[in-house]
Amino acid sequence: MAKVIPITNGTGSSELINGTYTVTASVNGYDNSSIQPDSVVIDQSSNTYSFTICANGTLTLHVTDDGTSTGNPIVGATFVRVDSTGTEYGSVITTGSDGNAIFENVPYADTDAPVIYYRQTSSDGEHEFDSSIQSITMTTDTQTIEIENTVGATRTIQLTDANYDNMPIESGTLTFTN
Repeated sequence: MAKVIPITNGTGSSELINGTYTVTASVNGYDNSSIQPDSVVIDQSSNTYSFTICANGTLTLHVTDDGTSTGNPIVGATFVRVDSTGTEYGSVITTGSDGNAIFENVPYADTDAPVIYYRQTSSDGEHEFDSSIQSITMTTDTQTIEIENTVGATRTIQLTDANYDNMPIESGTLTFTN
């Protein structure tokens, strides 16, 4: 007898009697044949069982100074996968000389694909970036998103003598470190 267990936010529950079960998956956007383990022995020693499943899509984040495919690539921008609340998962990925940061093994499906969330965590130190949570639903196995990291705005810095109102300092340097 087959027992279908609905999964919501990574968890499901159902009454199961002790025994050996073959496990199959039906998860939109994932390679259902990758369910592991694909068999399990349910017994009185545990009431919690964990499984994993793989996706095989590729999401490329192409980061340039103008957000176009022909813009100047930004090297060293970092991204991380997150959920809708911002909890981080997996390793940080970094753009290379081509401006590409590549998330491998992400879900995709023709219809009803799961939402993929990600967030930029840094740029190259010369460009501004949006650190808010972004999302995409992939309908093909590969997709590229163009991301803009604009050059930092030119700021005017003034240095005056603290003892003589508005007297400019003739020369020197200030170092700003973040």
